[in-house]
Amino acid sequence: MKTQRLRHVVDFLFAAALFGVFLVSSVMVVAVGAGAYRSITGKAQEDSALRTSLSYVSEKLRQADSEGALSIGTVRDSISLALKQEYRGESYTTYIYEFDGSLCELFIRSDASAEPEYGTRLLELSDFQVERLADALYRVSIVTEDGKNASLFLHPHSRDALEEEAES
Repeated sequence: MKTQRLRHVVDFLFAAALFGVFLVSSVMVVAVGAGAYRSITGKAQEDSALRTSLSYVSEKLRQADSEGALSIGTVRDSISLALKQEYRGESYTTYIYEFDGSLCELFIRSDASAEPEYGTRLLELSDFQVERLADALYRVSIVTEDGKNASLFLHPHSRDALEEEAES
């Protein structure tokens, strides 16, 4: 009788230990998966700010791409990308610049004074630089809050089309 009872206790302990190992393994897999997920989503969010800001600048240039539309300007002390365009017979300028830790856009009449605090905050970043490399080639450099940086080279297409027309 005692051996039978001892076997039942051993069987029970074996099943309980097996369940415990399964439970601990499951918790460890969930913890590792949660850590990996957190790491991946954090990295994606960091990269998103960089990609989004560069894509935004590139798309704004495409929208305003006409002869003489692109230039480097200033909004108070901030260097900006200035995109000029005509709207209902009036000349307007869109300024893209960094102000107070944010990428900002300001759309105003070209003859109005550009004040940085009036711009719309788009994304958080720590630096935005624009430089003219050649006649129709610009480099936009962006640094995010966490120190990641990237550059975008802009070349307006309207200039090429006008030069091709002039040659023929």
